[in-house]
Amino acid sequence: MIKEAEAGGRARQLVAWLDSLPLNRNHWLVFSLCAAGLLFDAFDLLMVSFIAPEIMLEWSLTPQVLGVVISATVFGMLFGTYVLGTLSDVIGRRAGFQVTVAIFSFFSGLGAAAQNVMQFAAVRFCTGVGIGGFIPVDTAVMAEYLPARRRGALLALGAIFFPIGGFLAAGIAALVMPAFGWRGLLLIGVVPAVLILVFRRLVPETPRFLMAKGRLVEAERSIAWIARETPPPATQSDITATPDLAVARRSPVAELFSRTYRRRTVVAWSLWFFWAFPYYGLILWLPTLLTKYLNVPQATVFFYMMGFQIAGMTGRLVMLTLVDRLGRKPVIIGSGLCAGVLLLMFGWQQDLAGLIFVGYLLAFFHDGGFSGIVPYTPELYPTHARSTGVGWASGAGRIAAMLAPITVGFLVAAQSVYAVFVMFALSYLVAAVVVALIGVETKGKALE
Repeated sequence: MIKEAEAGGRARQLVAWLDSLPLNRNHWLVFSLCAAGLLFDAFDLLMVSFIAPEIMLEWSLTPQVLGVVISATVFGMLFGTYVLGTLSDVIGRRAGFQVTVAIFSFFSGLGAAAQNVMQFAAVRFCTGVGIGGFIPVDTAVMAEYLPARRRGALLALGAIFFPIGGFLAAGIAALVMPAFGWRGLLLIGVVPAVLILVFRRLVPETPRFLMAKGRLVEAERSIAWIARETPPPATQSDITATPDLAVARRSPVAELFSRTYRRRTVVAWSLWFFWAFPYYGLILWLPTLLTKYLNVPQATVFFYMMGFQIAGMTGRLVMLTLVDRLGRKPVIIGSGLCAGVLLLMFGWQQDLAGLIFVGYLLAFFHDGGFSGIVPYTPELYPTHARSTGVGWASGAGRIAAMLAPITVGFLVAAQSVYAVFVMFALSYLVAAVVVALIGVETKGKALE
């Protein structure tokens, strides 16, 4: 008992040390590697939206079949989110980062060799496994290294690299596809493999994961690395917080459904499902909708999508300045309500000027909401279940993202294009209402 009390006191001291650190070069190194991983993650995912019109023509696909092909990546993301996200709560964040990047890099490049739609769908499923598994691991790494007072803004800042990845996908697609076709674009997806070597060489396991496993000596070394200083002496601290840093008695999955966390799980799953359904449905189908059904030339679509991603990045930047001031809930609720209304307006537009004005405002809010969602989700769960909590919540989003392209395909085939925008608008409104009614505010609260 004495040893356990001493360990608990030491753990509280280490948490206080970690959360009190000023940002330094090693914090920015971790942030940069995680942000780069998310950028490549988004790049690999969103490439398929630019490839879609080409493979639809090359393989004579119907809208319904194209929807299924697009969803193959998202279905793989669902599998990766649940399996690899949970696995990282067992094997660690460091190993999880390397495994997930290796998977999505390898299979992205392999897609260039696909000879038919079945091969392409199979390879994109495997790519999605890595993409889906990376997001909860990446979020956990940043959340567990960053000091408490800067965590919300920096997690939101990291999330901006998702639309940056989409912007790069649009720009590189415009340069590469006319010269090398869609296969050449897929080959670029192997580039993020270099992150594996850099992360493995430079970044140790996160201190919060090590403490959650009872490995305090290693945790001290990890904090000393991120702090770029030597550990403080092992004396009792006057910190009054009581962090949950003992080895977990429940499995990470069981913790999500415990009395303490089940309401938070309902909020997290609902938020991710009803936000991801319109978000992924729109970004994965928008180039095809613009080209095939709104008569926008394909060359113009590339530049339109670049502007769309810039508007999304702007929304995330603006909202991240508010997330630590107003709180996570106001950012999410306000963004959801605005995105819902703008989607209804977007479906009415008949000319390019209207599509640009309303569409870019829509991108501002539907992306801006992630500046609240990304820091909010890991803050809902304890350390020993954090990657699982983030993974299973984003897994609900993957289910929505898998269903959305298929649903759009059927609605488009039935000549009900405006119904797509109505459906997406209602989804954003539901997400906002759920967070407003039963969500808890986590602004400024300790992770433990």
